[in-house]
This record gives sequence, structure tokens and C-alpha cells, in this order.
Amino acid sequence: MDTMTKNELIKNTLQDLSLEYLGEDATEFICSPDELEDYDTYEIFDTLKDNGFFYVDIMYYSKAMDYLRDNDPSLCESIEYAQELGYSLENINSETLASVHASRQKEDKFWEDVEPKLNEIINN
Repeated sequence: MDTMTKNELIKNTLQDLSLEYLGEDATEFICSPDELEDYDTYEIFDTLKDNGFFYVDIMYYSKAMDYLRDNDPSLCESIEYAQELGYSLENINSETLASVHASRQKEDKFWEDVEPKLNEIINN
């Protein structure tokens, strides 16, 4: 398989899987999508994270509370994730907790649904 063909396969797979599982085209967050054959999945993840792909902003109290009620009613995960990012209980609110939780869930979905298939292509 030549480099261009492999790169196009990686790019198309990343695009298709990110749209299917994450609801957004990840290739729009990569500065050089034509050089993906030079990346491993960790580098792709880091690039996407650095460029804000995994950031989910849940605005407004009611939307945040609905999200938390459906996804983390005990708030345990949200508070844990927020503390990992340097937040303290004094400077968080429902919007912050919901956004942090949704962002982490998006990252987890990448590792569960996108990375295995992408890794298969990269390593073959």
C-alpha cells in the first residue's frame, strides 16, 4: 500500500468513525490531515485534544442539569473529572460539571469506538 493510499484510508476512517460515534468530523481539527500516516493513535488523540475536538460546552443551567441527571446523577464522576483538571468545589457549577463530564465521555468514546479501528489501519 503506498503512502498516499494509506493516508487517505486513515483520514477517511477517522472522518467516518468520528462522525458516526462522536458526532463531529475530527479531521477538521487536524492541521495536516494529509500527513496522518506519520502519526500513531496517541498522537492523533493528543492533536485532537490540543485543538479542542473533545471539548464539549454545555451552556445554561437547565441543559446542564438535564445532562447531569441523565449521565451522572450522583455527580461523583463529574466532580472527580473536574478535580483532575484543577477545579475545586468553590469554582465549579452545573455547567462546568456537565461540560467536563461530556468532554471526558467524548474522549472515552474515541478510545472505545474510533481508536481500535484506526490503530488497525495505522499498524498494517
